[in-house]
Amino acid sequence: MCTNVTLVTPEDVEDDSYVDVEGLEVEISEEISTPDRTEDNIPVEKEVSTDDACLEQNQTKLTPERETEIERNNPYHVSQRTPLRGDNVSDSQNQQKEKTKSKQSKKSHSQLDTENTPSVFDLSNWRNSVFYVTELEGHNDLITSSDIQGTMLVTASRDTTVKVWDMKEMREVRSLGGHTGGVNAVVLIPTSSSNNICKKAGFPSTKGQLILSGSSDCSFKLWCSATGEVRRSTYTFSPVTCVGYHNSASVIITGSDGGKLETWDVQSSKSLQSLRAFADSVSGIQIHETHVFVSSLDGIIKVYEVNSQQLQCVFESEGTRSTDGSALCCRGIRGMTISNGLVYYGDDGPNVKALNWKSGLVHKLGNHNEEFGITDSLACCEGLLLASAFCLDKGLGYINVRSAEGEKYLCSLDDGETDRIMSICSSKLSDSWVIISAGVQLKVWNQTSNARYIRPDARRVKPSYYLGLTKSPRHSDVESDLESSESESELKSDDLIDDEPGAPSPSWKSWCVVV
Repeated sequence: MCTNVTLVTPEDVEDDSYVDVEGLEVEISEEISTPDRTEDNIPVEKEVSTDDACLEQNQTKLTPERETEIERNNPYHVSQRTPLRGDNVSDSQNQQKEKTKSKQSKKSHSQLDTENTPSVFDLSNWRNSVFYVTELEGHNDLITSSDIQGTMLVTASRDTTVKVWDMKEMREVRSLGGHTGGVNAVVLIPTSSSNNICKKAGFPSTKGQLILSGSSDCSFKLWCSATGEVRRSTYTFSPVTCVGYHNSASVIITGSDGGKLETWDVQSSKSLQSLRAFADSVSGIQIHETHVFVSSLDGIIKVYEVNSQQLQCVFESEGTRSTDGSALCCRGIRGMTISNGLVYYGDDGPNVKALNWKSGLVHKLGNHNEEFGITDSLACCEGLLLASAFCLDKGLGYINVRSAEGEKYLCSLDDGETDRIMSICSSKLSDSWVIISAGVQLKVWNQTSNARYIRPDARRVKPSYYLGLTKSPRHSDVESDLESSESESELKSDDLIDDEPGAPSPSWKSWCVVV
């Protein structure tokens, strides 16, 4: 049994009154006498009894610092603790050392992770990299088109709006309303070209860039990204499916649902030329250097030069053959991009095709890990070749990434929650890659080590890697495959994109609906 020390305090003593410690009655058991509390008194070691051991065990839980504080501030504390031996360490000291050790360990691991993290610009390491995926909300319908330059992103939607986004802050900056029909195409015009247009057209100078949009309301518009104002709206008499701006010729080029191409003078906004170029809707316009590349849903690609603001056809893809000598099926072209002098395009087949328009030969790149799939959109940026893929069986979309140089398959961006992707674009920032997938959802795929580009709600996703895409593409350009692919496309597209009840289905919508 431990020794009991009873302290009897004076009654009715106020908090601020002086307490005479010597006047207190102290009852101490006979087993232990009160030690002499003089400075010269040195504790004498003696045989420790069971009670003493119990007392010492309870007291050793206090740190020396805490003991000194109690001795100094508490007038009722009269017992003297047996000094701790030098080899004993208190629990508080142990905890403090463990915290310090843990912090050092975390810091060391953090430094190690930073050192081992592959550079975002090292394409060979993309397979082992990490992406942060953020879904941006704002549009109320299918997103049909997107374009990005630096940290500025613009998107177009069937909800009749064009939206401007800031990729640094991951937020919507401005919503541009003015079209009365779904917006099918949007292009962000570079600053130098925007200044050229403003000068020729007599627009007020602007700090931002101009945005060119085309809509099913039979018009195209020029917007100021800084203010959201419409600088010009031009009626075209046909639903606009694609738009482009040729800077050296100072003309705007539009494509319509009826396969018509038109050029428009920037200064006067008058039509300069109208061509019935295709039998079906124009599905893409890409302007690369001095050439204009145009694709359509009839499966034809044409290349034009612009002379005196007039389009002159210098190439047509009808009759092209594969590099292995096999014939190519003519499927509707849904996406197209230009890189290293080659025209990469996608259709309802499982492969991306690369057209050398100067030789007329086409080679194929596998783009689908599944049996049935569609390629809706392609994009090239700073050495990357991006191709969207939509798996008809699973109803999921993903992005296949290749290096533009050598067309080597790097990885696939797939979070298991992305629906059909109608448009993709990409931007290389100072310390990150930003890839945009737009369609049923608008998602930002960010490969970065900079925390400012990562929102708290971003998902951490590791890229997928499909061995099948590293092998030679399978041959699918036969009529049986085409028919089955088209039937599957019709079935799946009806489930994915629903028009309003009773609404007509004009041909200009077919470019964003599987046919």
